[in-house]
Amino acid sequence: MQSIGERIAVGRTSDVFSYGTDSVVKVPYANLPADWTTFEAEIARSIHASGLPVPEVRDVIEVDGRPAAVFERIEGPSMWQQVLERPVDIEAYARELADIQRSLLSAGIPSGVPDFVDRLVRRISQADPLDVADRDAAAVLAKELPRGAALLHGDLHPGNVLMSPSGPVVIDWFDAAIGHPIADVVRSSILMRAGSGHAPDHLPGATPDVLSRFHTAYIADFADELTDAASDLPSWQAAVAAGRLAEGAEVDERWLIQLWHARDAGQAIGF
Repeated sequence: MQSIGERIAVGRTSDVFSYGTDSVVKVPYANLPADWTTFEAEIARSIHASGLPVPEVRDVIEVDGRPAAVFERIEGPSMWQQVLERPVDIEAYARELADIQRSLLSAGIPSGVPDFVDRLVRRISQADPLDVADRDAAAVLAKELPRGAALLHGDLHPGNVLMSPSGPVVIDWFDAAIGHPIADVVRSSILMRAGSGHAPDHLPGATPDVLSRFHTAYIADFADELTDAASDLPSWQAAVAAGRLAEGAEVDERWLIQLWHARDAGQAIGF
């Protein structure tokens, strides 16, 4: 086994270290289930095999007694780093992210990728900031939403796109699922807002102005699809926000709770 090198990225669920000359190893934190690594590796292998711009999974090794996935190393900054370096091009980057997402949504169904609604319902059951009645209502709502057969990344934002010399490469496929395309657009929309007034941890250095410009341009690029889904948008937003609450990823979760309750008024906030 090669030696683990310097830490090159810090995430909410894992750290990424250099590994040899052309690989990285993604080491999960000790509080995460041990099977998460093998689950993500299997999904990423299947999606990479379909020909999409995804890092190759090279191995699953043991680090400190726990599985850790070895991926092909992609050289280049993230799209988010480029956004911060060239704010004059924010709108262009947002449109590029939308184009990347469309290419994923239309790519077909790789084998072994789980169903979106099933994953969402399990996640909602763990959304402790909601009371039991709201969790039950959110699960029912999720099951009633239109089904789909698109490949959803589940965590697509400019921090999860690496701008390699040969083109954009999409990383972090743990949340991938098969479902309705609008679910992925709504999820990305939520991830790219400063709903609580704080910069999201996954987009360090964000300001409300930068996020607002990026989000506005991103949503505008999906205007036709969102118009077609307008009657279901409040429900999509409510269910996806409820699922997000299970992750404990927000400094202030009140804005996600607001998105959940906005469905009562038939509102889709931010679209």
